[in-house]
Amino acid sequence: MANAQIVNKGILKISAGTDVYFQNAYTNAVAATHDSDGNLHLNHDFINNGTTVAAAGTTFFKSATNPLIELTGTSKKAIFYNLEINVTGTGKKGVLVADEFNLQVENAMNFQSGDLRLVGRSQLIQMHPGVNGNTVVSGKLLRDQKGTVSPYAYDYWSSPVNNGGTFALLGGKFDGTDSSLKPFNPTQIQFTTAREGLPSTVDVSGNVTTALTISSRWLYKYARGSGDYWEWIRLNSGSTLNPGEGYIMKGANTTLTPKQNYVFYGAPNNGDYSFEIFDGQEILLGNPYPSALNSEQFIGDNIDILQALYFWVDGGSNSHILSDYEGGYAVKNLTGQTLAYVPSEIANAGSADLVISLPFVPIGKGFFVKATSDGTIVFKNSQRVFEMEPARGANDKYVRIGYEGPEGFHRQLLLGFMPDSAADLNYNPGYDALQMMSRADDMFFIIENDAAKRYAIQGVDGFSEAMEFPIGLVMSGNGSHKFMLDAVENFEGIVYLKDNELDVTFNLSDSDYEINLLPGDYLNRFSIVFEPIYTLSNPETQISNVNVFYNGQEEIVVSNLNNLTVNAVTVYNMIGQQILAVTENLNKQNIIRIPFNQSNGVYLVVLKMNTGEKSTKIIKY
Repeated sequence: MANAQIVNKGILKISAGTDVYFQNAYTNAVAATHDSDGNLHLNHDFINNGTTVAAAGTTFFKSATNPLIELTGTSKKAIFYNLEINVTGTGKKGVLVADEFNLQVENAMNFQSGDLRLVGRSQLIQMHPGVNGNTVVSGKLLRDQKGTVSPYAYDYWSSPVNNGGTFALLGGKFDGTDSSLKPFNPTQIQFTTAREGLPSTVDVSGNVTTALTISSRWLYKYARGSGDYWEWIRLNSGSTLNPGEGYIMKGANTTLTPKQNYVFYGAPNNGDYSFEIFDGQEILLGNPYPSALNSEQFIGDNIDILQALYFWVDGGSNSHILSDYEGGYAVKNLTGQTLAYVPSEIANAGSADLVISLPFVPIGKGFFVKATSDGTIVFKNSQRVFEMEPARGANDKYVRIGYEGPEGFHRQLLLGFMPDSAADLNYNPGYDALQMMSRADDMFFIIENDAAKRYAIQGVDGFSEAMEFPIGLVMSGNGSHKFMLDAVENFEGIVYLKDNELDVTFNLSDSDYEINLLPGDYLNRFSIVFEPIYTLSNPETQISNVNVFYNGQEEIVVSNLNNLTVNAVTVYNMIGQQILAVTENLNKQNIIRIPFNQSNGVYLVVLKMNTGEKSTKIIKY
């Protein structure tokens, strides 16, 4: 029968040295096992709903009559030892791997004829150690990945494929706008020297008629520099990159979709790739494989050389001027990851682009590393995973501290408690991570009393309420500075901000804490603690701990940490005239905000409390 299928409902064992030929579609049923140490020749589709095992032999997708063979199934996974594609039928395309499918090849691949198309989120994982053992006669791999549409925003890329050993945008990266309609025939992207690119044009069916255009003015890589801006290296459409090298590129200025789809087209990267680097240098790398990269395994394999990965996140840039770029680096290490330092409205929106939300690096994603010693950074097949879920310890606890300065940017610090780890209160490679870049107003952890190093992540072992974690604060100008608790994970304690100068604590688990300080570096004043300090009952001490300031936003702010009873707030100008008096809604709150839209100048604010009075001069600006 022409449409008959071959169905395995039990155990199909192909012994070593045996060749089996299936002319029609082959289904491995839900409870069945396909166990092949020999050679299986498939002329038609393979539907795997069960289990596949392979310790030797080759699976051949080989047909002179079918131009397209599909690999699908409810298991969403198939394991082969060796895999060969040899599709030669009229109008040949090759093998199409269904969306979200994990194609795992234990050893080598041989592209004889026809392409391997990974649809959607499907991935190819090769498991053998050492260098690439694949052969390519004719045929390549195609894999989609999405990027920004903004002509102002950078994406940090890497390529999962190569052509002749290296990758170039021309010949390696294609317009994926219509990839669902033409999965095997994408259109080569175009390039311009103009400041901004152009979107694709499509016909009524959605087929690309003119490919999108990328501006080559914004193509760069960064190879073993000291962190200076001038060390970026200009690229063009034909510049070649080695597997594992990262590059940056802006979007094509399209409004057709929220993300632009691209198609990488070439031989799949596979095996070991290495990069020599020296202490203190920075380099832009990226996931070199057509599968996810386990970031924690990558860091662990290179722990003597690097401590973290840094992922650029654009915060809404709308200019090509460097000083106007809005963005920052999310930080990932063995402890966890932090948000990028971006405008508060972006951070508070909870965008998925702000962090690498799971412990893997997606296909095509670029990242920075900083070398902590001389050595060679290595990518290996053993670091490849299929979108691994978080593997956190059941007893691990996480606290995320937030800070917002007058510029309106949001910094997040991550504090991780991991009782089964090797981390302690000192510096721990892989568990503690420096900030990639700092702003004029910023917050950071201080480890081992070294305030010259600004840490975004601190990882320690088990949690104790007696622990104290110093944080540094730098301020460039007047204005309001706010501390907050962004989130906790598996943590049930109370988080306090300790002010060592005032000898008070503020409960961040209850509410944010806002303070106005003079410009400068505050490296010994603040800490994160988990037990409150009970202030003295001396009325003078309590009154001195009440702070009054103008926050630059048409408000007088009264910081009343001890919840003293405030009966009245009166404001006078410098010739003694009373211009404002407030007697209501002053109590049961740590922060009192009073609207104040008077003209600029100096004013006297008088607080009347049950324990006495306090007068403070403020400057309205």
